[in-house]
This record gives sequence, structure tokens and C-alpha cells, in this order.
Amino acid sequence: MDTSDLAALVPDLMARHPACGWTSLAGRAADEDLVIELYPLAWPERVATVRVMAGAEVFSFAFAGHYSHDFAYEDEDRPEALRERIDLAVEAARGPTRVVCDQVGGTIIKSTLIVNPGGPNSRKDVASYPIRRLKLFLKRTHVTRNVTDFPAAPDGAN
Repeated sequence: MDTSDLAALVPDLMARHPACGWTSLAGRAADEDLVIELYPLAWPERVATVRVMAGAEVFSFAFAGHYSHDFAYEDEDRPEALRERIDLAVEAARGPTRVVCDQVGGTIIKSTLIVNPGGPNSRKDVASYPIRRLKLFLKRTHVTRNVTDFPAAPDGAN
């Protein structure tokens, strides 16, 4: 299974999320990354991105400065990994969502995405970069924490 095979699954996976629109930016050929941007129809400027690297083993998700990965090494695991990344992207983009980024200068050393913070069924996705953190700790640099809250999409459905 390659990225073009996974791209063929996207319309059915997105059909489960009628309040979201999506655009496939790349991934029609087996040797290129699959890149999908998705957004709530009510707020098209609130974009989340799902990327599957050309080898179809690394699945990533990005939203508002938060960037995390998942892995699927076997063909039978790849559709589920793609579904999970798409579902997380939809939840993050539709909100309510909190993104917490610890950074030094422009370098993010840890980010945490929390879907439905403080509510029932809250979900966290954490990405940490220990090598970056260690290098900056040894330099005794100051870490800045930026917290951004995104309210729920206006249609109220999550």
C-alpha cells in the first residue's frame, strides 16, 4: 500500500465529517507525499494538515504550531493510521482546542494539543523534542510558553 492507495481512501474517511471541507494537495502518485488540508466549513481559515510520507510509514498531523507523528509499518495498519490522523485533525480544527507550545526563540521544544480541554472526552496529543530541549537547557536559555485557545466551530456540533 502506497500513498496513492491511501489517497483513494480519503473521500470515504472525510465523508464521516460532513461539517468539514478538505483539499488534497499531493499524493496522487505512489512516490509523493500525501498531503491533505482540512477545515471546518464554518471557519475555512482554521486549517489542519495531515501528511503521509511517500514511504507510507510516517503519518503526521499539524495544527496551529503543533506537529506530531504516528507510524504504521504494515500495509494492514496504514488505513487505520490515516483514519486516526484525519479524525484528530478534524477534532482539532473544529474545537474547542488548546495548543500549548514551549519554545526558545522560534524553536519549539514541546507542544501539546488538547481537544475539548476541561470537558468530557478530553484528548491530548503531545510532541516533545528531547534533543532540542537538552541543547537549550545546557545553554541555559529561557523557555517561553505560548497558549492558544480555539473555541468550538459555530455550528456547535463536535
